[in-house]
Amino acid sequence: MTRRRDADRLLPFFGLATDLGPVAQWGLALDHNQITVDPATCATSHNGIFAIGDVAAYPGKLKLILSGFAEAALAAHAIHPLVHPGEALHFEYSTTKGVHSR
Repeated sequence: MTRRRDADRLLPFFGLATDLGPVAQWGLALDHNQITVDPATCATSHNGIFAIGDVAAYPGKLKLILSGFAEAALAAHAIHPLVHPGEALHFEYSTTKGVHSR
């Protein structure tokens, strides 16, 4: 099933440089040219804007690829109620779900 959601912009970036470019002018809280986020949700200082990976900053942050994957999951869970208001999130652990046979 395809769903469409109104949004001003979706800006997924992949890169090895943390230069914010024009994003630095958006008025987000910054810490040494990184975007300050809530470590539990990866939410920025502006509602509806999330940041993960090396561009995100919070106390105790480890700049590891593994941290970026974990932050993506945290952000996805926080974003779900914004994209799907009123819908339950049916979360399943990949380690207990098993592999489906065809």
